[in-house]
Amino acid sequence: MSLQVSRLSDELQFGIVIHGLSPEDVGQTSIAEELRRLWIQHGLLLFRETDDSPEFQIELSRCFGPLENHPVREIWVEGYPELISLVARPESGSIVSIDGRQFAGWIPWHLDTVYTTRLNRGGVLRVVQSTSWGGETGFVDRMEAYDTLPERLKTQIEGKEIAHQLEALGDAAVSKRRNVEVIRYRGSTTALKSRSKEDFPPVAHPAVFLQPETGRPTLNLSPLFSQYVVGMDRAESDALLEELRDHIAACPSYHHKWESGDMILWDNWRMAHCVSGAPVDEVRIMRRTTIGGDYRLGRSLMNESCQ
Repeated sequence: MSLQVSRLSDELQFGIVIHGLSPEDVGQTSIAEELRRLWIQHGLLLFRETDDSPEFQIELSRCFGPLENHPVREIWVEGYPELISLVARPESGSIVSIDGRQFAGWIPWHLDTVYTTRLNRGGVLRVVQSTSWGGETGFVDRMEAYDTLPERLKTQIEGKEIAHQLEALGDAAVSKRRNVEVIRYRGSTTALKSRSKEDFPPVAHPAVFLQPETGRPTLNLSPLFSQYVVGMDRAESDALLEELRDHIAACPSYHHKWESGDMILWDNWRMAHCVSGAPVDEVRIMRRTTIGGDYRLGRSLMNESCQ
């Protein structure tokens, strides 16, 4: 089989679309190797018209590396430890208020597992149940974000580390700046809050690192989980992080409206992603794998004083 490939958008530097990939295809070594090459080159692969079973999602994910269980066990899928379930339900999902309007399932720009020392390599996401509007998953290229940084900011972050930590959405700086009010946390988040500080102490990641396959520099910041710049005065650190968060948010981005049979793979060492708010009275269910990896640049700050 030759892959049916097209560009995600002529206006974006990242992303391609692959049509009609089958379970038989992913079992072929040559196709798996080509898929991995395209992933590294483009950062994001959108699969359309695929088998939407959990088994296919798991096997497709394995083309890109070994899978690992997500560190937040409250969202594991029963019977499929390789999958996590991201669910918004009217009776139990998270609800936020933004500018007086309520949304379910809203998550700002972030990187997965950046609150651990092992930054996982990626994930394959699919929709199980979508909503009538909203619930779009957005992606932005942090390689392009670095390339377009003003030289002043490149100089400021050179050789620096950024502390990240898992925390509740309502406590995050990016939420406070947007005057986001959390009306209700979903049940798994409530359970997680009771152990987050103990199980997920702050970790440091380099502000910039080079993608190993291409050598291209990447702005290594998660707007949601970033806390401070290690070793920098707190006021100066806060101002710098706000500039970097704003810069990522202003970069060209893609926001995917989900259809049945869609799956998206992204490079977590390159892309940041977000979720737009959805109706509070509808159910939205997504499932995602976690593709392992360790770029060996994260370190624990457990025994260092926070700023």
